[in-house]
Amino acid sequence: MPSVAAPPGEASIGAVDVPRRLAVLAELARVCTRCGLSKQRKQAVFARGTGSAGLCFVGEGPGADEDAQGLPFVGKAGQLLDRMIEAMGFDRDEVYVCNVVKCRPPENRKPELDEMAACSPYLTEQLELVAPRVIVALGATAVQGLLGTSEGITRMRGNWKSYRGQIDVMPTFHPAYLLRNPAAKREVWEDLQEVLRRMGRSIPARR
Repeated sequence: MPSVAAPPGEASIGAVDVPRRLAVLAELARVCTRCGLSKQRKQAVFARGTGSAGLCFVGEGPGADEDAQGLPFVGKAGQLLDRMIEAMGFDRDEVYVCNVVKCRPPENRKPELDEMAACSPYLTEQLELVAPRVIVALGATAVQGLLGTSEGITRMRGNWKSYRGQIDVMPTFHPAYLLRNPAAKREVWEDLQEVLRRMGRSIPARR
């Protein structure tokens, strides 16, 4: 994949036009044919939000709604994620939201390892450019894509991990899982409170 990394001599990521570089990366994803998922997509689904709050949510991959609209987390699971973001005291657009793979797997199946590997340069560069303080990994596939571990999400959730030794990662359940298992919302809220504490933010009162 062509790189849009900073030219030699750039002082830091903050010294360059991050939105422009993200736009270039999104265009590369739009025309990507690195794996078989590209053959049946309607469009690549790159990201939403600016990441200005220092918080990033990473999911598994696009579903049918996302494939149709070109944005991650716009279906029922996305609506729940928006409520989670609001409950944390953030505006929807100031949080960066993306997925491990940018094209919809058939029948919403879990991405294969080779598909995740083919798409990983996009995620790596997104995180380099956005530089979040904390990443919330939504579900086991997101954790696997970020950290390379296949450990179950039930065991990992609520325990801090590290992305490349640089960014704190909080694994938690995917919103789609919460739609099927509403009782787990309490555990996810506990995880999100830990995120707020790590970011030095107050915990809003539950409405």
